[in-house]
Amino acid sequence: MLPWTRKYLPVKTTEIVGQAKALNTVKTKLSSKKPLLLYGPPGTGKTSIIHAIAKEKNLEVFEMNSSDIRNKEKINKLLGSSIAQQSLFSKGKVILIDDIDALSGTKDRGGITTIISLLAKSAHPIALTCIDPWINKLSKLRKKTILVEFEPLKKDEIKKHLKFICEQENISFEEDDLYQIAKESKGDIRSAINDLQSNSLNNTLIIENKSERNKQEDISYCLRKIFKSKKLEDVHNVFNKIDMDTNECLLWLDENMPYEYSHKAIQKSYNWISKADVYNGRIRRWQHWRFLVYMNTLLTTGVAFSKEEANINYTNYKRSTRPLKIWMANRRNAKKKSISEKIAEVTHTSKKRAIRDTFPYLKNILSEEAIKNELELSDDEISWLSK
Repeated sequence: MLPWTRKYLPVKTTEIVGQAKALNTVKTKLSSKKPLLLYGPPGTGKTSIIHAIAKEKNLEVFEMNSSDIRNKEKINKLLGSSIAQQSLFSKGKVILIDDIDALSGTKDRGGITTIISLLAKSAHPIALTCIDPWINKLSKLRKKTILVEFEPLKKDEIKKHLKFICEQENISFEEDDLYQIAKESKGDIRSAINDLQSNSLNNTLIIENKSERNKQEDISYCLRKIFKSKKLEDVHNVFNKIDMDTNECLLWLDENMPYEYSHKAIQKSYNWISKADVYNGRIRRWQHWRFLVYMNTLLTTGVAFSKEEANINYTNYKRSTRPLKIWMANRRNAKKKSISEKIAEVTHTSKKRAIRDTFPYLKNILSEEAIKNELELSDDEISWLSK
């Protein structure tokens, strides 16, 4: 059986689902001297758009996948010869390099550098695709290409296309089931079509397991969305996509913001972060967990919209060092707290008052043996006080 993802592959640009802005950009810029770098999540139409435009313009597509060309020798052999040669059928040609970020692994041996050197020699239009253009090894490529963003498709757009396929295949369905598949696809129309086909038995759509697909991201993905994008659908509550406590997410934001934002943007961001901290305090004090929604919105959307424009350079995000510093400070103050507890017990005061009122004068009276005995200080504590 032919997979429906191939059977219903768009052959004309009018059959492309969503991506009107990206489609217009590719149409107008594909023939320019500068290559296009199409980026976005899987299943959003990056490759399909190139094939559809090529078919409409009667162009031959020379397609290569980066996972098959891991070193510069193969790239020179395949891509170099394709750039130099004309089409087999004496018509125009467009070169498509899929999944260019596959070259950014440990096996990449000069691959990106070789591709960049070949791009300038091509007489044919070139398009490259990737998921994330902000990874470090694509930094030079970004400067040599025109970036075109492909956004996750909207649920209603996916549902409409699934309904069309059901009608073509004479599949009986319920609207709620189509919406469920569209929702679980997370904007990936290819996975939605695969789910539709796998759940269609005897011309009937049957959804047995309706639990939501788990597509968690990592913290670097979330930070890139916040720091690089100003689109509400990209950044709104993006921290919900990772299995991490909101307070830890806040520490990651705090640690990496100076590497991405200007002084003015940082000032605006901390205004929103301070408001989020107010809600955090109310959650801790009164257990009003409904405030977590406001806290997440302020930390994601508020911080994202504080910038004038995104920093185009790659940033290697780091874990916050603050918990470690707090731990080290606690270790340094452990003996101070231990001694103060003994003072508080003997003087019948609180530990806080013992630290404030009695502890500063303890060194001066430490020579008195009675004081040592009364407080029952250990040798380590006496040694620490004597420093």
